[in-house]
Amino acid sequence: MNTGAGGTKMRRWVLVGMAAAVPLAAVALYFAVVAPAPTPSAAGLAAAVTPTLPPNHPPVEGAAPPGDRPHPPPGSTGRMVRVPDSVKGKWQAVKLKIEVKSGVGAPQIVTVKLGGDLAIPGSALTLRVDDFLPALQVKDGEITSASNEPSNPAALVTIRDGDTETFRGWLFGKFPDMQPFVHRTYRITLVEGIPKG
Repeated sequence: MNTGAGGTKMRRWVLVGMAAAVPLAAVALYFAVVAPAPTPSAAGLAAAVTPTLPPNHPPVEGAAPPGDRPHPPPGSTGRMVRVPDSVKGKWQAVKLKIEVKSGVGAPQIVTVKLGGDLAIPGSALTLRVDDFLPALQVKDGEITSASNEPSNPAALVTIRDGDTETFRGWLFGKFPDMQPFVHRTYRITLVEGIPKG
């Protein structure tokens, strides 16, 4: 056995290491067995991972509401819609893209008149286009259009599956994932508005 200065020094370091490791192991064991970490509540987790919307933002399905205001339920637009005179009567229809999520077949581009209904072939879905705003904005608590220029085109759409309304909300042309229609088979997005004349 080496009992020289090097061996003694090494033994000291081993003892120092053990002196530090044993209390740390005891603390770790205490927290693992005796005092487990508290489980965060569902509300706490949702608040930690869900971003909030800016004030006066149109409702987005599944997003957290700003402040303490309750989020409008699915099937609700949440605010009054006002079509300004500069936009009224200037748009006749919208083009929508209907895709099968599994990728079977090519996407269909369909034209639906404002106020008109469309049955989606091969499904129990029907959709209705209620309004079109070429430059959607929220102003003074209302959803309206900033102008007649298509800078933020959006269509207010109601979708029914048989007799049940499954979606009523805005489809955004430039932001198709902002408030999407959620369905197991189909994806429906706004392509563009079609002006009169």
